[in-house]
Amino acid sequence: MKTIKLPSKQLNEKTSLGYTLEKRGSCRYFDKGTLTLKDVSNILWVAQGVTDKQKNVRRTVASAGAVYPIELYVSVREEGVHELQPGIYRYNSEEHNLQKIADSDITGKLSAACFNQKFIEQASFNILIASDNSKTEELYEERGDRYVFMEAGATTQNIYLEAVELNIGTVVIGAFDDQKVKELFEIDKLMPVAIMPVGTPSDKKFYI
Repeated sequence: MKTIKLPSKQLNEKTSLGYTLEKRGSCRYFDKGTLTLKDVSNILWVAQGVTDKQKNVRRTVASAGAVYPIELYVSVREEGVHELQPGIYRYNSEEHNLQKIADSDITGKLSAACFNQKFIEQASFNILIASDNSKTEELYEERGDRYVFMEAGATTQNIYLEAVELNIGTVVIGAFDDQKVKELFEIDKLMPVAIMPVGTPSDKKFYI
């Protein structure tokens, strides 16, 4: 399995939380341009990155029982990201790298699985937020699903806010065929929770 080391996240001390919250928005219109590996790295780190390197038990989002059931997968289209070939990748939080799952560009099929939301095909890459609910159910039984969705919500918000800092666009999608998405990303034992296309807004005034 091919592994791609991601660049370290560089914190931007000039961007305030208040600014990013004010500018946070949902973007469904993208230029079919190319983003950078650093953009991918920053987005994934804020979503599920490890912040306690010594103990490896703390990430950028809270998790009930610190079990971290959320898994992130990335679908990259042709010419979507500099330094990254098209295909499907899994984000490894502990090592901050990408593990390539498949070489195929599934962007068109993913759009179809999301009931033909065509802007998915314009995005540079799409993030699948999936979960292993058994991790929380083992500790919290029937309340486990609730905690998974709480963590997923925090993950999507972090991605939204980082997109503001990077001057790129995203939106959270919940309308898709679960089984088709599972087949595309080869995640039989995980539950797809949300999909977030990421790309350059076609409206240059999106964050002005």
